[in-house]
Amino acid sequence: MKNALIVGHCDLDHPQITSLLEKNFSAKVTRLKQLKRAMEYLEEQDYCLVIINRIGAFDQESGLELIKKIKDDGRFKVPLMMVTNYKDQMDKALEAGAVPGYGKDNLHDKATIELLSKYFN
Repeated sequence: MKNALIVGHCDLDHPQITSLLEKNFSAKVTRLKQLKRAMEYLEEQDYCLVIINRIGAFDQESGLELIKKIKDDGRFKVPLMMVTNYKDQMDKALEAGAVPGYGKDNLHDKATIELLSKYFN
């Protein structure tokens, strides 16, 4: 079973992402509400994908800054994916080293499931 870390998503979005991953890929999902604790979680367990919200729902931290911090650290080779409906923010995440992500409006689209399958199959 593959593990996913879901970071900074609200109480509405998190269950939807978790359900999608569990049903389609039998993934084990770990929820992290605060972006600032992500490094701790990465030190403790291996994940096949980290899905990061653009803005942390519980701490208002920047998902883009978290991506930069993890990439700058250099210890973690896990793919980082930002969830955002804003193309400019997605482009900045890609420039910072994230893998292509999806918009919240597209969570249940076939293209999103195909995108996620790269990390769970």
